[in-house]
Order: sequence, then structure tokens, then C-alpha cells
Amino acid sequence: MKITVMGFSGSGKSTLAKQLSEFYDIPLLYLDCVNFEENWVERDREECKKMVYDFMQNESWVIDGNYSKIYQPERLEQADKIIILQYNRFVCMKGAFKRNHDYKGRVRESMADGCNERMDFWFFTWVVFKQYSRARKEKFKSIKDKYPDKTVIFKNRKQLNAYLSALN
Repeated sequence: MKITVMGFSGSGKSTLAKQLSEFYDIPLLYLDCVNFEENWVERDREECKKMVYDFMQNESWVIDGNYSKIYQPERLEQADKIIILQYNRFVCMKGAFKRNHDYKGRVRESMADGCNERMDFWFFTWVVFKQYSRARKEKFKSIKDKYPDKTVIFKNRKQLNAYLSALN
């Protein structure tokens, strides 16, 4: 089983990816851990691509994150299931603030070592405004259009919870 989890920041992608990894007992890769080195320094793009390429050689996997320049077309093509969390800005804002409260000044599992949780102005404007661009929404729609049989878009947690209950 190969699963890619995408969606808006603050929607719970990493939490869902971990749940799926544990449920199917398959390896998990957080693309934030690939993209960043300590202190939020972006890793060399070729090094990122090699890390993801190597991980994708596993028979099964869960990959959490969007990152269109890190083998996104290949991830989508190889995935048996594509899950997109496309919640409204208030849900994502609440999720991002809760995460910041719970992990402030600490590194969470889905981040690279030395990348302490933070809520700065840039990230706040990303979560509340910029990530909801028409282009981004159209990108998610185009993925669903290209891979209709293996893509599911959840617009709220109730839909996601029903999906997860059906797995059990």
C-alpha cells in the first residue's frame, strides 16, 4: 500500500499520515523533515529528491506533505491512495494554533531536528490567507480529476472520521 497525504497547513496531515502508517504497519516519511535541516534551513533540493526517491523504493509507504518540486508527480502516480485534506481556513487556523500551543519551542515528530515549533507572522498569513489561493485549490482539483479512482478529498473532519471508521 502506498499512500500520499496532502492538504492545507494545520489540517492534520501529519497526524493522519501517522495513523495510516500505524494502521497498515508501513513506513512513513514527513516531507517537512526532508525539506528542512536544523533551524528551518532549507535542505539542498537535490539532496531532498534523493531522500524521497530512496524512500519511494519501499514496497509500501505513507508520504506526508505537498512539496510539488520533490517528486510530486511520481508520488501521485505510484500512490494507491491519495488523500487531500481541504478544510476551511478556520479549522486549519485552529489546528495550527493548537499545534503551536502544544509544541511551542519544541520539535514535533513530523519536523526535522532543531526545527522548533513556532507561529511567526509569515506562517500565520500562510495558514489564514495565502494557502487558500485559487491556484492551490485548482491543483488539488486537478489531482482528483487525473486520479479519480484513488483520490479522496475531505472537506471536514466528519468526512475523514467516517473514512477512518470504515477502515476498522
